[in-house]
Amino acid sequence: MTDSYTDLGAGGRALWDSITDEHDLDAVQKVQLLEACRSKDRLDRLDTVLRGDADVWMRLTHNLRTEDYELRIDAALTQANATANQMKQLLAALRLPDAATGKRPQYRGARGAQKPTVPGGAKVSSIDRARVARGA
Repeated sequence: MTDSYTDLGAGGRALWDSITDEHDLDAVQKVQLLEACRSKDRLDRLDTVLRGDADVWMRLTHNLRTEDYELRIDAALTQANATANQMKQLLAALRLPDAATGKRPQYRGARGAQKPTVPGGAKVSSIDRARVARGA
Protein backbone atom coordinates (compact mmCIF):
# COMPACT_ATOMS: atom_id res chain seq x y z
CA MET A 1 0.00 0.00 0.00
CA THR A 2 1.46 3.38 -0.99
CA ASP A 3 0.99 6.73 0.72
CA SER A 4 -0.91 7.99 -2.33
CA TYR A 5 -3.27 5.02 -2.11
CA THR A 6 -4.44 6.10 1.35
CA ASP A 7 -5.60 9.45 -0.07
CA LEU A 8 -8.10 7.78 -2.41
CA GLY A 9 -11.83 8.04 -1.89
CA ALA A 10 -14.16 5.06 -1.64
CA GLY A 11 -14.55 4.60 -5.41
CA GLY A 12 -10.84 4.92 -6.14
CA ARG A 13 -9.94 2.56 -3.31
CA ALA A 14 -12.46 -0.02 -4.55
CA LEU A 15 -10.99 0.17 -8.07
CA TRP A 16 -7.45 -0.17 -6.66
CA ASP A 17 -8.40 -3.19 -4.55
CA SER A 18 -10.30 -4.94 -7.34
CA ILE A 19 -7.32 -4.73 -9.71
CA THR A 20 -4.45 -5.32 -7.26
CA ASP A 21 -6.25 -8.33 -5.74
CA GLU A 22 -6.33 -10.01 -9.16
CA HIS A 23 -3.07 -8.84 -10.81
CA ASP A 24 0.59 -8.37 -9.94
CA LEU A 25 1.49 -4.93 -11.28
CA ASP A 26 4.89 -3.47 -12.04
CA ALA A 27 5.84 0.06 -10.95
CA VAL A 28 4.60 1.72 -14.15
CA GLN A 29 1.27 -0.07 -13.98
CA LYS A 30 0.85 0.99 -10.34
CA VAL A 31 1.31 4.64 -11.33
CA GLN A 32 -1.21 4.26 -14.17
CA LEU A 33 -3.66 2.53 -11.84
CA LEU A 34 -3.25 5.23 -9.19
CA GLU A 35 -4.09 7.91 -11.77
CA ALA A 36 -7.11 5.88 -12.93
CA CYS A 37 -8.26 5.60 -9.30
CA ARG A 38 -7.89 9.36 -8.84
CA SER A 39 -9.94 9.82 -12.01
CA LYS A 40 -12.61 7.53 -10.55
CA ASP A 41 -12.76 9.70 -7.43
CA ARG A 42 -13.08 12.86 -9.57
CA LEU A 43 -15.89 11.24 -11.53
CA ASP A 44 -17.68 10.37 -8.30
CA ARG A 45 -17.44 14.01 -7.15
CA LEU A 46 -18.56 15.35 -10.54
CA ASP A 47 -21.48 12.92 -10.54
CA THR A 48 -22.59 14.28 -7.16
CA VAL A 49 -22.50 17.79 -8.59
CA LEU A 50 -24.42 16.79 -11.72
CA ARG A 51 -27.10 14.98 -9.74
CA GLY A 52 -28.29 18.03 -7.86
CA ASP A 53 -25.88 20.25 -5.97
CA ALA A 54 -27.21 23.28 -7.88
CA ASP A 55 -25.20 25.79 -5.85
CA VAL A 56 -21.99 24.21 -7.05
CA TRP A 57 -22.57 23.77 -10.78
CA MET A 58 -24.90 26.67 -11.53
CA ARG A 59 -25.57 30.05 -10.01
CA LEU A 60 -27.59 33.16 -10.69
CA THR A 61 -25.49 36.32 -10.89
CA HIS A 62 -26.69 39.89 -10.88
CA ASN A 63 -24.97 42.49 -13.05
CA LEU A 64 -25.37 45.77 -11.15
CA ARG A 65 -24.54 47.91 -14.20
CA THR A 66 -27.30 46.56 -16.42
CA GLU A 67 -29.65 45.20 -13.72
CA ASP A 68 -29.69 41.93 -15.68
CA TYR A 69 -29.50 38.48 -14.15
CA GLU A 70 -27.35 35.82 -15.69
CA LEU A 71 -27.47 32.06 -15.18
CA ARG A 72 -23.94 30.63 -15.15
CA ILE A 73 -23.43 26.92 -15.56
CA ASP A 74 -20.03 25.44 -14.87
CA ALA A 75 -18.49 22.82 -17.12
CA ALA A 76 -19.05 19.86 -14.77
CA LEU A 77 -20.49 17.63 -17.51
CA THR A 78 -17.65 18.44 -19.91
CA GLN A 79 -15.12 17.69 -17.16
CA ALA A 80 -16.88 14.44 -16.29
CA ASN A 81 -16.74 13.27 -19.91
CA ALA A 82 -13.07 14.19 -20.26
CA THR A 83 -12.20 12.49 -16.96
CA ALA A 84 -14.10 9.33 -17.94
CA ASN A 85 -12.16 9.19 -21.20
CA GLN A 86 -8.88 9.69 -19.33
CA MET A 87 -9.73 6.88 -16.89
CA LYS A 88 -10.64 4.56 -19.77
CA GLN A 89 -7.30 5.24 -21.47
CA LEU A 90 -5.34 4.72 -18.25
CA LEU A 91 -7.05 1.41 -17.56
CA ALA A 92 -6.49 0.25 -21.15
CA ALA A 93 -2.81 1.19 -20.88
CA LEU A 94 -2.45 -1.30 -18.02
CA ARG A 95 -2.92 -4.08 -20.61
CA LEU A 96 -4.31 -6.44 -17.99
CA PRO A 97 -4.87 -10.01 -19.19
CA ASP A 98 -8.37 -11.18 -20.02
CA ALA A 99 -9.85 -13.19 -17.14
CA ALA A 100 -11.20 -15.93 -19.43
CA THR A 101 -8.26 -16.41 -21.82
CA GLY A 102 -5.32 -14.94 -19.91
CA LYS A 103 -4.25 -13.04 -23.05
CA ARG A 104 -3.12 -9.43 -22.88
CA PRO A 105 -4.49 -6.82 -25.29
CA GLN A 106 -2.33 -6.05 -28.29
CA TYR A 107 0.40 -3.46 -27.65
CA ARG A 108 0.04 -0.41 -29.83
CA GLY A 109 3.12 1.75 -29.97
CA ALA A 110 3.31 5.48 -30.58
CA ARG A 111 1.79 6.72 -33.82
CA GLY A 112 1.51 10.03 -35.57
CA ALA A 113 3.15 13.01 -33.91
CA GLN A 114 4.27 10.91 -30.92
CA LYS A 115 6.04 8.29 -33.04
CA PRO A 116 9.84 8.65 -32.88
CA THR A 117 11.41 9.69 -36.15
CA VAL A 118 14.16 7.80 -37.95
CA PRO A 119 17.64 8.91 -36.80
CA GLY A 120 18.88 11.66 -39.08
CA GLY A 121 15.31 12.73 -39.85
CA ALA A 122 15.05 10.61 -43.01
CA LYS A 123 11.53 9.59 -43.91
CA VAL A 124 10.95 5.99 -44.92
CA SER A 125 8.04 5.34 -47.22
CA SER A 126 5.91 2.22 -47.20
CA ILE A 127 7.40 1.28 -50.58
CA ASP A 128 10.91 1.48 -49.14
CA ARG A 129 9.87 -0.70 -46.19
CA ALA A 130 8.35 -3.26 -48.56
CA ARG A 131 11.55 -3.33 -50.64
CA VAL A 132 13.63 -3.94 -47.51
CA ALA A 133 11.28 -6.68 -46.37
CA ARG A 134 11.44 -8.32 -49.80
CA GLY A 135 15.23 -8.11 -49.80
CA ALA A 136 15.53 -5.89 -52.87
